[in-house]
Amino acid sequence: MSERKIWFITRPERDPKFHRDALLALCDATDGLTIKWSGNRQAHFNYERALNDRGVKRNNVSNDGSGGRTWAAMLKTFAYIYTDEEGSLKLTKVGKKILDGEKVRDNVTKQILTLQIPNAYFLESGFRPKFESSFRIRPARFLIKLTNQEQLNYYVTKEEITYFVLTAKKDNELASVTDKILHFRNASLTDKAQIKQEIAKNFDHRERSDKGARDFEIAHGDVAHTFMLISDYTGLVEYIRGEALRVEPSDSKRVAKEIEQYDYRYPFNTRYLISLQRMAENNGLDIESYKASSYGDIKPATNKTKTANKIRELLSDYPDLDYLSHEELKEILMNEFPPKEAEKHAHDLKQVTHKALNNDFVEGYLNELDNLVFEDKTGEVFKAIGFEVEMRPKPLANVETEIEILLKYEGMQMGIIDAKNYRTKFALSASLASHMASEYLPNYDGYDSRQVSFFGYVTAADWSGEKNLEKISNLTKRAIPNRDIKGIMLSANVLLGFLDYCLDNDLSKQERVELFLKAINNRAYSTVGEFLREVKKSDLF
Repeated sequence: MSERKIWFITRPERDPKFHRDALLALCDATDGLTIKWSGNRQAHFNYERALNDRGVKRNNVSNDGSGGRTWAAMLKTFAYIYTDEEGSLKLTKVGKKILDGEKVRDNVTKQILTLQIPNAYFLESGFRPKFESSFRIRPARFLIKLTNQEQLNYYVTKEEITYFVLTAKKDNELASVTDKILHFRNASLTDKAQIKQEIAKNFDHRERSDKGARDFEIAHGDVAHTFMLISDYTGLVEYIRGEALRVEPSDSKRVAKEIEQYDYRYPFNTRYLISLQRMAENNGLDIESYKASSYGDIKPATNKTKTANKIRELLSDYPDLDYLSHEELKEILMNEFPPKEAEKHAHDLKQVTHKALNNDFVEGYLNELDNLVFEDKTGEVFKAIGFEVEMRPKPLANVETEIEILLKYEGMQMGIIDAKNYRTKFALSASLASHMASEYLPNYDGYDSRQVSFFGYVTAADWSGEKNLEKISNLTKRAIPNRDIKGIMLSANVLLGFLDYCLDNDLSKQERVELFLKAINNRAYSTVGEFLREVKKSDLF
């Protein structure tokens, strides 16, 4: 099946004012989301019936429960709910607020304007066909920006949206889409037909022989209508039913200002690289708990301003800017800014505290090819969690081997971490286990008058050899007989996902460290959900 080359949104979405009703019906059908959803056809049937009872859906029930699944897909698209690793539906914070009737319009508007491709639902295994990997766009925000332009006379037609807007893949295509629309408006009828035919040929992912322009418009005009409708709900544009979106010229500055604030407060979310659950949970924060970017009063870069991009580039190696002091920020910025300007930007950054993961760090860390930089970035994540980190300390013994990361905590305790930047799979072999037990652990025990209390491996991708964690613990007792030193193995996205969870939930650094230590039990973790289930067993929750 070919990948999607064009925007998509689930079919039941017609009017966002019924989003709350759809959530209420889902709770009715699943006994407050306590009934497992995945593979439970009866729950899907029950949801359709509940939608009918509330008057949200036409009074019919499909033969296979597909109607219920499609409506649930709409709720997942807007991050009101997500499917956990056990197949149950969970409310996000914004989903719960809307369900409880709190600031419904504001929260729904926020979800419309933060909707992006890709998102957690579009990346689920059951979503078919997948979008092409090059997509990186906020559809509603893009459409509103496009409409709010004098050169387009502050309107875009449904036909133009279907052929030119729905085919945009990135937020930075605004100018090129504008040029295409202007060219189309000035073309002859014959040329217009040819332009539409070419777009239908190049962008329709559906496997059928009749890929003509008329067929393309019928198939995708419904999607255009839906995006026009949800954009209208935000109050930033007006939908002239079946025809066009428009902005009142006198209202243009207000619209531009509100969209600019969204660009600042809600940058493109890369947490889908960590996990789909963290993506859904973070994108599903309500308007009061959602954390803005950590760049203080420094607005996103525009074509006229490159300073913000330079600052973001310099700070992209740090996952949580709040843990950096004024002097540390200044020192980082002085790599490319003169001292006075670095001082000013460092001051601005410290004026506003936003406990939020640095989106610029996520993509760089999880795709880092340089082994040394991967180790350094892993150390920065542990710093942000709350450990005192020492990179590549020299062991007490006169040996050449050294550990990459040493973590100090609770007075005289410490752990050692081996960072493995294997891009395919890291295998914790018997020989590596022996090396950890016979060299690393005994050689560092007593470093800085501290006791080694745990060991760990952070992997760039997948791992194997979990059973050898227990082997390391047993072998270590030969050199350190009076202590039971346990280990942990986890992928970099799990480590980053744990930090992201801590930031979203305003956990103190002490709480973060205590929770991380709870997960150290000779276990390996491949998903954030698995890790969080383990730490939530503690009495801190």
